[in-house]
Amino acid sequence: MPGSVFEAGRCLIQAPHRLFFMGGLGALMVGMLWWAPVLVMRWAGMASAYPVPAIWLHAWLMTVGVFPFFVFGFLLTALPRWVAAPPVSPLIYRSMAAVLYAGYALTVVGTLAGIDFLMAGIALTALAWALGLGVLMRCVLVARAPSLMHARWSIIVTAVGCIGALAGLGALGQARQSLFAAMPTLALWGFVGPIVFVVAHRMLPFFSEPMIADYRRYQPVWSPPLVVALSLGHGVLAFNGHHAWLFTVDLPLALITGWHALRWRGWAASHVPLLWSLHMAFAWLPIAAVLSAVQSLALFAGYGAVLGLAPTHALGMGLATSMVFAMVTRVSLGHSGRRLEMDNLSVLCFLILQLAVVARLLAEVTAGHLRWLFLFVAIGAWFEAILPWAIRYGRIYCRPRLDGQPG
Repeated sequence: MPGSVFEAGRCLIQAPHRLFFMGGLGALMVGMLWWAPVLVMRWAGMASAYPVPAIWLHAWLMTVGVFPFFVFGFLLTALPRWVAAPPVSPLIYRSMAAVLYAGYALTVVGTLAGIDFLMAGIALTALAWALGLGVLMRCVLVARAPSLMHARWSIIVTAVGCIGALAGLGALGQARQSLFAAMPTLALWGFVGPIVFVVAHRMLPFFSEPMIADYRRYQPVWSPPLVVALSLGHGVLAFNGHHAWLFTVDLPLALITGWHALRWRGWAASHVPLLWSLHMAFAWLPIAAVLSAVQSLALFAGYGAVLGLAPTHALGMGLATSMVFAMVTRVSLGHSGRRLEMDNLSVLCFLILQLAVVARLLAEVTAGHLRWLFLFVAIGAWFEAILPWAIRYGRIYCRPRLDGQPG
């Protein structure tokens, strides 16, 4: 047993994607295991005591807490290859991962143990984020590739996320809880959404070209900066409370991302689950923008927030979690020497995840017992989708590559 544990640990630290993706899988599960009892207590009418309101902590854990693991796991693996830079040093990525693991763990502990632990966890998360940002910038500085567009925009968006983490820490330190509450929204629209678009802009045409007949890559140079600007504009407007004006950025964002979804022809990949899952995940970005625009127009017209948190969950659960699922599956298979084929279990889990997203959106437009029904269906489906998938790929990270290659 000690030998097998040692071997699993040795395999886990052999590549950035293994170490960071494993942390991300754990963070996803811990974050939702933390949230599920809160929902049950609310349904039962029981009060809960936390350093700040539980819904703000949930938003923080599932955005600023979870996604850095997956973003850095991917970028520390892929970005050096994009720019023809040397691989990231094991000492650097292992040290950074240790800080990020500790930051998430302390943040979770702080939700129960008090504000000091919470701030310590967020401080470590911000530190890991800053270290990762520095590593990515160094890759670009020594780059030998002719095009650095996707690398540069990935770094810009990652910097926005780092600023958000630092701002959240500052808000807690100054006891400005309303500012802390706004940080996850800024992180979701200013970091998570844009980084998914930039990566999709780089990878989806590349993945699709050999799999779809008569495929032509569509990667216009104007769209990454425009989408980043519009998404960040949404985050800034929401951060400042101007929700009735979000349609000014959401409508063009929906048009641009919807146009890309059409041009990337995801429907033509119906025979390749590993590819159509990526396209389906991306489709949640224009859907989220449309939902946000509808809600903004309703607020502008004086009807109130008719969709509640539906746009937020379309972006967070729909786009981000689905894209994490699909991209992590592909990267994990490719970098473990396995065939690039999504097995039936993974396909089923992905489809159940889509059911969870739809149920969560329906919970925002219903009331009473029906709302609670949809909420519990959503969280139940979420666990049914993520748990077996996380176990399946978590085991891969603790085993050597099948082809005997390093990494």
